[in-house]
Amino acid sequence: MLSLAHIKALNIEMSSLCIGKCPFCSRDQKVRPYGGHMITLSDFKKLPIELIRQLKWISFAGNFGDLSTNREMVEIAGYIKELNPDTVLDGDTNGSVQDETWWARLGPYFKDGNMVFSVDGLADTHALHRIGTDYHKIIRNIKAFTGSGGVAHWKFIVFRHNEHQIAQAAQKAEEIGCKRFFVIPSRDYGGAFEKPEKFDFHIKREVFHSYDEKAVDLNASATCKPFDNGSLYLAADGTVHPCCFAHCMYITEHNALFDFLPPLAEKYYDQINFKTTPLADILTGPYFNEILIKSKTNAYCRMKCNPFRKTVKKELVLVDQYFN
Repeated sequence: MLSLAHIKALNIEMSSLCIGKCPFCSRDQKVRPYGGHMITLSDFKKLPIELIRQLKWISFAGNFGDLSTNREMVEIAGYIKELNPDTVLDGDTNGSVQDETWWARLGPYFKDGNMVFSVDGLADTHALHRIGTDYHKIIRNIKAFTGSGGVAHWKFIVFRHNEHQIAQAAQKAEEIGCKRFFVIPSRDYGGAFEKPEKFDFHIKREVFHSYDEKAVDLNASATCKPFDNGSLYLAADGTVHPCCFAHCMYITEHNALFDFLPPLAEKYYDQINFKTTPLADILTGPYFNEILIKSKTNAYCRMKCNPFRKTVKKELVLVDQYFN
């Protein structure tokens, strides 16, 4: 049975809000209403202090929202570091919300981890995909973040319309203090968003399928994240899940292979919210118990959480540069 003692890492969606309107985003696949949710500092303090003190790593990524839309993000990061200075903080953002002062305040809490800024091109191409975001504001915010000690990584999703700018973007990343610049493919291509010509690659789901076939050949089963690496996913509405895929599946129902999950989340929804129910009770409750059993033989779980998942992640990086 799962307990608080197992948990060493959290993936937290700090907000369900995002100003971007990127094509292919999961936000456009929702079949259940999911908007206006936020994890406040008051909410965060409902998590057990002993849990915060034992965490080795926290990622502020999330399925649907951007951490920068949460105005209390700086205070929450400070609260975490006060309780556990050794925990590593990571994040993922479009960087187009809040001002330079806010990002400069956040930076020092991410000097041991990193903040991934999604910048898909330069001034003339970035917003073609990252619709609704401001390239120049993002650059200013990254400079403020790195200037205060934050470690920034520049993530570049490549299309035909921006592939010619990769070298220039890498140079810009180094100029504004980023420690890493990397290029990945889009989750999909189509319409105005054409595949780049100079890269030979497969998109994410194709790569996952290819390695799933190898996992089947090895008779490998899924190892659910709470038991594999001791991690949990906290959604902005307060619901707690074994992984980001579980929460995304509940909101979008995007993959029939994972169809056992939505009925479970629906059934136990009122019992799995850390804002209203002690986290220890959630972990020992029926939602987690049933998922941990069913995930072992589920095809979707095996595809996402098989022994090759780290290899898959590396294969999806097309260009990878580090700077001093």
